[in-house]
Amino acid sequence: MHRLGLSTRVENHSVIVRVEGELDIATAGDLQEHVLSAIQTHGPWLILDLSALDFMDSSGLNAVISAYRAVNERDGSLALAAPNERVTKVIRLVGLHRQVPVHRTVAAAIIAMEALEAKKQVG
Repeated sequence: MHRLGLSTRVENHSVIVRVEGELDIATAGDLQEHVLSAIQTHGPWLILDLSALDFMDSSGLNAVISAYRAVNERDGSLALAAPNERVTKVIRLVGLHRQVPVHRTVAAAIIAMEALEAKKQVG
């Protein structure tokens, strides 16, 4: 049985969605729905906290790409935080890290997101 834990919190203007368990064909839709709801409620400055994500396949990657598109459509941004080595390999294999910043910690992602948001507001 596939299980995916999802929770949302807001810190400053960043919407942090913690993804826990396995992100695959059975659970990717859950992430997509959760992300859309979170950014509609809290705004498009999204950080996916992957520190508790054990596994991600191509369906999971598609869900992350869908999140990327959703925040871009709303003039926001997406960052990934704290992926484990296995998940990092998947992200790098498809080149997603070239489009979506990957940070070692959630705290680092929040700082980077705040700077990016401030830059967008100014310019």
